[in-house]
Amino acid sequence: MPNLVIVSNRLPVSVKKTDGRLEIFPSTGGLATGLSGYTKQHGTKWIGWPGIPNEDLTEADKLQITRELKKYRCYPLFLTKKQIENFYNGYSNGVLWPLFHDLPYEPHPPKDWQAYLQVNRLFADEVLRLSKPESTIWVHDYQLMLVPRLLRQAGRDDTIGFFLHIPFPTPQTFTKLAQSKSLLRGILGADLAGFHTRGYTRNFLETVGAALNVPALNGQVLLGGRAIVATEFPMGIDHARFEAATKHRQNRLKARRLRRKYNGQKIIVSVDRLDLTKGLVERLKAYQTLLRKHPHLVGKVVMVMIVAPSRTDIPAYKSLKKTLDKLLADIDAQFATAKWKPIDFIYETVPIDEVMAYYQMADIAFITPIRDGMNLVAKEFIASKSRHDGVLILSETAGAAEELQDAVMVNPMKPQTMVDGLLQAINMPKVELRNRARRMNEQLKEFSVQRWAESFMDTLQRPREAPKFGTRSLSPKFISMLNAQYQRAGSRLLLLDYDGVLSTFTRDPKDAKPTQQVLKLLEKLGKDPKNDLMIISGRSRIDLGEWFGHLPIGLAAEHGALIRRKGGKNWHHTSSSNLGWRPHVARLFEYYAEQTPGALVEQKEWAVVWHYRAASPFHAQKHLMALRRALKPLAKEYGLQILEGNKVLEIRPMDVSKRRAAQEWLIHDHDFIMAIGDDTTDEDMFAILPPLAYGIKVGRGPTLARYRLKDVASVLSLLSKL
Repeated sequence: MPNLVIVSNRLPVSVKKTDGRLEIFPSTGGLATGLSGYTKQHGTKWIGWPGIPNEDLTEADKLQITRELKKYRCYPLFLTKKQIENFYNGYSNGVLWPLFHDLPYEPHPPKDWQAYLQVNRLFADEVLRLSKPESTIWVHDYQLMLVPRLLRQAGRDDTIGFFLHIPFPTPQTFTKLAQSKSLLRGILGADLAGFHTRGYTRNFLETVGAALNVPALNGQVLLGGRAIVATEFPMGIDHARFEAATKHRQNRLKARRLRRKYNGQKIIVSVDRLDLTKGLVERLKAYQTLLRKHPHLVGKVVMVMIVAPSRTDIPAYKSLKKTLDKLLADIDAQFATAKWKPIDFIYETVPIDEVMAYYQMADIAFITPIRDGMNLVAKEFIASKSRHDGVLILSETAGAAEELQDAVMVNPMKPQTMVDGLLQAINMPKVELRNRARRMNEQLKEFSVQRWAESFMDTLQRPREAPKFGTRSLSPKFISMLNAQYQRAGSRLLLLDYDGVLSTFTRDPKDAKPTQQVLKLLEKLGKDPKNDLMIISGRSRIDLGEWFGHLPIGLAAEHGALIRRKGGKNWHHTSSSNLGWRPHVARLFEYYAEQTPGALVEQKEWAVVWHYRAASPFHAQKHLMALRRALKPLAKEYGLQILEGNKVLEIRPMDVSKRRAAQEWLIHDHDFIMAIGDDTTDEDMFAILPPLAYGIKVGRGPTLARYRLKDVASVLSLLSKL
């Protein structure tokens, strides 16, 4: 591929200065391996920081580094110590890293954001300097989220891709950040935004919709006449390398020596760098509990814990190391004997070839991060077990968990699951563990890091146009065609809003109860064994349960915050948001309701709603503007979204939407899908419908739906014909 420019914070080569002499050596990281096939091509350039501060280099050093790195098709961007401290340690790792991993973070000084903006501009300027127009540019990771948009602002029409190597958080979490909109717009400068998992992609799209009010359709964000594709590309490993290592004589000898060192014990290996997200403390506590509750294992198991030093100058990491040291000492004091140590703690950066030997000799890998974008260690362990003789214990909060379903899944925030997972792994029958390992290994072999890179680049190069939203009225001819498809379908999904779809609006929402005609229609459709029928409404679960609880249909209350499946009795919530904001919003709504004759306040479990259908237009509009202004700081503080529907103003958590509720049903295959809604809250649902689904908007107004019906009577007429 000619004119490819790769942009990342670090280059695939490292530079260090020892006794005044420069040392330059290739990196063996996953990204460097995955892109190695492209870096060898003529015309490819890789831009990044060489890993050494400006102040430690002379002008002659810089010239030498630049000259040497060109041999690797790499182009260095030199940064000062101040830029590294504020951009990298301050904003990238002090704010974005913990935020994206759902960890607390300290408020950052404005200079950190300014440094982040400055360094992103430096990277963008270097891309502009080194690339030709109409190049392909691939930007990597959270340190450089502004670069794609900066390139667009410079007037470039290049093909730009962006890949995030860490999790993307929920809308509620991300929008707490003051610069959230700037960062989102930065990514949206790209043509393709890639993430490790479907969950991260969904979080990104929902955040874009909630924070920027930008429409999305089938994984495409529509912005300024451009279509930005957002989808998942699970990163793999260089499987061939790990597989080859199992056959290498030296590696096998190392593994045998290690097994002799641990003298026939069941060996549990753990490999990580020192980081707050890795769950190292939780891991040690689980092992401690295992030995305490199952004393027969003392002397029969050993945990080999390899921890690479990382960010050792940051106070939080120093504190983490002290906590680990104390816990290690406690476990030793509690269980160690003259001939046996429960843990072999290796605090150093172990070369990958030696790590492979640890993988090969271990019986169990204990990989339980609190939050991890992917976690390649889990994949490396499985690839190193050529005889399929290892058990993987994996945190369900690691990105790799979506792929490695045969791992023993645990939750690091639920300690007992960790202890149970260890016990299950230790006692797992050989036939079962080999079957599990074999299935995972076959999958990893197919989805290697090389395939990851090829898949991303292939998707990036595909031509795309922004979809044109044309909505056509459902004529009698189209209704006949829809009905014919419905009759032929072996499995059908019907997603229906309630107010404005099955019931006309009333001055008081409490009066809009379903008619006998509606109840009979829903009962008939729900009883059909080919149908999955779901009402997704803003109504409370009390209303929906009282009106429709006896029918064979699924229910989603409060725009998807609460779900009750067909035939079920219990409601399940889809949001984990804190509801401490509700009293503040309720007081505000009550105040303006008193000032607006005819307005009323409805308090739901997950939302507060201001109804003004019965209010005079003058007073309603006047106080609506004041309410919007008053709600903005509350929404920002608590991570809330402000929604305006048909004569209603509603505030609710960012992670509640009809999109999320609909996804519970859309993940299953159906031959026929129809969704009907009437206001802005239904656009989330229309946005994720498959291309051939029938999305139907009731009434006027812009919509992502393909079809339109005039009113409630038209909806009931259509449903009666099915």
